[in-house]
Amino acid sequence: MVMKDAIEWAEEEQADILIVESAGLCLRCSPYTTQSLGIVVTSAVNGINTPPLKMAPMIALADMAVVTRIDLVSQAEKEVFRERIKEVNADIDIIETNAVQGTGMRYLLRAIDECPDIHDPDTITLRGAPRPLASARSASARPRSGGRTISGG
Repeated sequence: MVMKDAIEWAEEEQADILIVESAGLCLRCSPYTTQSLGIVVTSAVNGINTPPLKMAPMIALADMAVVTRIDLVSQAEKEVFRERIKEVNADIDIIETNAVQGTGMRYLLRAIDECPDIHDPDTITLRGAPRPLASARSASARPRSGGRTISGG
């Protein structure tokens, strides 16, 4: 389903909000679009190197980072985690959440509620320029075996 189809479906259903959840796909597979609120979700228990090393492309283009499971780390770890996120995107809003106790949820709901409506579905574009995290070798660098060039399919 393309985005315009999803928007039309939501309008037909008289939905107040349309949430596109990518279920852990990378930014290249599920990029943020204009006229939307880009939210990246990460767990505080993933470790302090997760934001800059594993999630940097998603954090760089997001409007908001939701950090879950904050009840399971120390205050010092929370502060370092926040700083690591800010190293990637200084302008990002960070919401720390603990869904068991409801911590941070009202801020997340308020941000979603305050997100402007889509003004023109035909002008929605991808944010940034998502690129693959790896690339194939060039033809000149193909390995050779027994005088024959080996190439993948």
